[in-house]
Amino acid sequence: MNKKYIIQLLSVVLLLNFIFNNVFGKENTILSQNLEDSNDKNIIVSQVQNVTGSNISEIMSSPDGNNWPSTSTIVVFIGVPVGTLVYGMATWNWGKEKGFHVRHEGFFGKNTNSGGADKVGHAFSHYIAFRIMHNYYDWSENGKNTKWFYSITTAASMGLLIEVGDAYTGEYGFSFEDLISDLSGITLGILLEYSPTLDSLIGYSWQYWPTSRYYGKNGEKPLNFTTDYNGAKFVLNFRLAGLQNLGLEIPNFLRYVQLDFGYFTRNYRSGNVTDEGPYRSLYYGVSLNFMEIVKDFFENPDNKASRILQQPFKYYHIPAGYHEDYKI
Repeated sequence: MNKKYIIQLLSVVLLLNFIFNNVFGKENTILSQNLEDSNDKNIIVSQVQNVTGSNISEIMSSPDGNNWPSTSTIVVFIGVPVGTLVYGMATWNWGKEKGFHVRHEGFFGKNTNSGGADKVGHAFSHYIAFRIMHNYYDWSENGKNTKWFYSITTAASMGLLIEVGDAYTGEYGFSFEDLISDLSGITLGILLEYSPTLDSLIGYSWQYWPTSRYYGKNGEKPLNFTTDYNGAKFVLNFRLAGLQNLGLEIPNFLRYVQLDFGYFTRNYRSGNVTDEGPYRSLYYGVSLNFMEIVKDFFENPDNKASRILQQPFKYYHIPAGYHEDYKI
């Protein structure tokens, strides 16, 4: 393996270690401080101990109270890689080449295959895959901590399988850069799932509209919109509503405001199609936070129906507001 990629992989491992030891540690420290500031801290602590203790004894004594995965967990844990394999063979022509080959694609360079849009796309797809899996395993594992292992493993194995599949195509190849992008998306997902406070402040969303290039190239493969980077933008959202969870008082109208920062590319080569003037662009603006609008339709914004209806707006960005593009 090229020394450069060994260094990159080690950097990712060190980054993960830093996140677990520092960011997660700080989250626990904040929670502890909040308990210490409470007048009823002794009651709260004793309740937590009682609930935790009863749960542990229940788990240890009941026949099903162990760390073996549930049937629902096994179905998805096996089904996701199998589904990925079927999708890849049908959509990305996996298996068309007999020899395994590696392709060094670069990251965000101007002369790369898609200007780095595919790397941001890999990060987003694995970010959302991890979050979906985490919520699913939280249900199938009854909230046990094994949900973390299964969700991380499922999302990471999906990324690895995609690269192995790409290694047997003529158009793509096994890419270490893609794997690093996958891990970055999973890492962000871990952070936001672990910290509800950060999750209320930060979002990672996708904006997309099919292009004529997509219809021309992929009409026979409608599911291949995931590689239509010419019509996609990937956006980080800073939701002002989340400031309330930091104890800050803000005017009510600011709940509906989010600040957007993103990245996209246009006119890069797609199959045999090359448009004039490929370029990379930053994206910034202000838009409506539709998650807060959904909450206003419910007396209890935290009920199940409200939370389900908020999900599309958590991951798909509607550019209802003001924005600017800045070519780089």
